This record gives sequence, structure tokens and C-alpha cells, in this order.
Amino acid sequence: MLVASASIWAQRPASYLSPWRKGYMDIHHIATGQGDCTFIVCPDGTTLLIDAGDNGLPEGSKHWFRRVPDDTEPTGEWLCRYIRHFSPDSAKIDYALLTHFHADHMGSIKGAVPGDHGYLRSGLTYVGDEIPFGTLVDRGWPSYNFPSRENIRRESPLFDEYCKFINYQRTLGMEMQKFRVGVNDQFVLKHHPLRYRRSFEVRNLVGNARVWTGKGEETALMYQGDSTLFDENQPSCGVRIRYGRFTYYNCGDLSGMNFWRYKCQERDFETPVSKVCGRITVMKCDHHAATDVVNENLMRAARPEAFIVLGGHREHPYKPTMERMTDRSIYPDDRDFYITTDCSKEDLGPELWSYFKPSGHIVVRVSSGGKKYRIYSLDVYSGDYRIIYSSPEKTVGQ
Repeated sequence: MLVASASIWAQRPASYLSPWRKGYMDIHHIATGQGDCTFIVCPDGTTLLIDAGDNGLPEGSKHWFRRVPDDTEPTGEWLCRYIRHFSPDSAKIDYALLTHFHADHMGSIKGAVPGDHGYLRSGLTYVGDEIPFGTLVDRGWPSYNFPSRENIRRESPLFDEYCKFINYQRTLGMEMQKFRVGVNDQFVLKHHPLRYRRSFEVRNLVGNARVWTGKGEETALMYQGDSTLFDENQPSCGVRIRYGRFTYYNCGDLSGMNFWRYKCQERDFETPVSKVCGRITVMKCDHHAATDVVNENLMRAARPEAFIVLGGHREHPYKPTMERMTDRSIYPDDRDFYITTDCSKEDLGPELWSYFKPSGHIVVRVSSGGKKYRIYSLDVYSGDYRIIYSSPEKTVGQ
């Protein structure tokens, strides 16, 4: 019977994601194997890009994954092709948010290609050169003094090229802003804001080691020690997007616990976030679900219905982190797991890997009003983004 079922499935014509339409919210987690990139189409068609990384390792390495679908094009080009295919307006992106200055979120010198405007292009700067940003938001503009400009340069060799990109794009009309923790008016709907004013919100939860307190726009500091010991993950910016009852969490590479390999041991920023994030329907795992994240406090508070891992390393996710995410003693609810590549299949082993749906571009489609949603895996290798998995339509909270 299983063989017959598989044969019937193989004979079915390929199915594709229907175009976005007004009232939907689509959240695309784009698979490249080289870093994070999330492209969001809001209910009125406003678009938001969160990160666009490029590790610059097209063939991979001992620990890092290769570029997908292949290495015939730069990572930025694969990102642009995907965005143009699914965007309601392929000529521009309304907002871009860079959560922090690491290669797998902004781009790398290794992955850079020459541009025509005086800077190298990789990841975010490649995408922004091809599909202009209306507004670019990062955690440090214009001074980049937290913890210091030198710290950022040390962890991001592409940083000076990124600054040249900003300077040039501003001459063409791009607006530049610093991420403002605690507010809900930095990323606003551009096309029909009044229609969704009661049902849609982007709340800036965390950034630069400050967290929203849940009261108005009030924020609090999350550390007492020496910020110059921070790595770039700790000051990550993060948002919670609410549409009706549906909520989505994306906080870059925010750290959640101490781990021996890190210089700074004051790293639990997920626990303060857990006190204000509320229930989360779909969670993009912090730091790719690596060694130091998705702690028990965040899990108990958020109780995600689905976890999404943007994978590019054999420890995305880390085995103990995956064991924690699947542990029903932390919270008893059902939960689903999605991942963009099979980078960690061997390290996790068959039992833990079996929790994941088929890897690919992971798309969350939220229906009008934010009451129901469905999650899709799209084929990375076919070139036409065929659906390879579709979840049942789910009612939020059930």
C-alpha cells in the first residue's frame, strides 16, 4: 500500500504556491546554505526583508554547508531571483532590517563581487543594489559605537563596504534608520495601514542589549558587565510580528545561555525577552538553534507551534538544543519543525532528524485576519519553487 501511495503521489502534477493576495501575510525563509534571509509580504503588500547573509563558501567546508541550489551564481543573485518571483512589487523592497553585522546575515568579503558604484556586493548589499530598499534599518547607524566601531569591523570584514553602500544608496533616496527598541511604529504598513490598524503590528522587542519592558515604549538594559566582550550575536535586533491571533518571532542570533567558547559569559538575553514576547505561533530560532539558544524560559513563555531553523552549519541545530526543543516536559503542546537545508542531518542522527519536515525554502502563509496559517516547503533545486510539503491548515492556538 505504501508503494502504491508513493506511485500515485509521483504521478500527480507539480503544485506551486499561489500568488500572494491582499489580506495574506507570507513569510519566506529563503534557503541558500550561506546564511539567514527572511522575506515578508505583509497583509497590504508592504515588504520587509530581514537579513540577507552570504558566508562566501560556495563549496562548503568541514563544518559549513555549501551554497544551494548551486555555485553558478552569487548567493545574492539567488536571493534576488526568489524575491522577484514572490514579491507583489519586484522593483523595490519597502523595508530591510539587518539584525547584526555577521557574514551569514549581511554578507562577506569571501562572497563579494565587484559592483558598479564603488563598493563590493555580497548578501544584503547585493540584494539592495538590485532591488532598492525604501528604508534600511540596522542596530548602529550612524555612529556604530556600540560596543565600538572597532568591534564591528573586527567581526565584519565587509563593514566598510556596507557603509559605502549606504552612502551611495542614500543619494538615490534610500532612508537610513537606527533600530529603536520598544516601538511599534518603525515598520508600518505603507499601502493600506488603516485597513489593518487593529490587527497588524511589528513590535521591536530587543536590540543593542536592551529589551522592551512591555510598558509603552519603555526599555531596560540586559547586562551589567563589559560590553566590549560581546560578540556580534548578543546585540542582535529582534521583532515580534502580530497579525490577528498569529504571532511570528525573529530575533537574529540573540543569545540565550552561557557557553564555554564565548568570551563574554553574560549571555542570557532570551530570558528577558521571554517575559514580554507572549505566545508565539511560529519562531525563527535564534542563532540557527545552535549551542547557546532556545532556552527553557523562552520555550515555556512562547510555546511555539512551529520552529524554523535557517541552517548553514552542521550544528544548525545543535543536538542538545534540538533535544530541548522536542522536550514535552518543558511545555506539552504539539509542535512542528522546519529547516532550510539538511546541513545537520548526519550530526543529529535519524531519530532527531525525523522531527523535521522536508528541507527547502520554508514559507508561512497566514490567511486573512490572522486566524489560520499553513506552512510549505518549496523545492530549492528545481528552479521553479515547487511545493514538496504542505502542512494542514491550522487554526492559531489549536
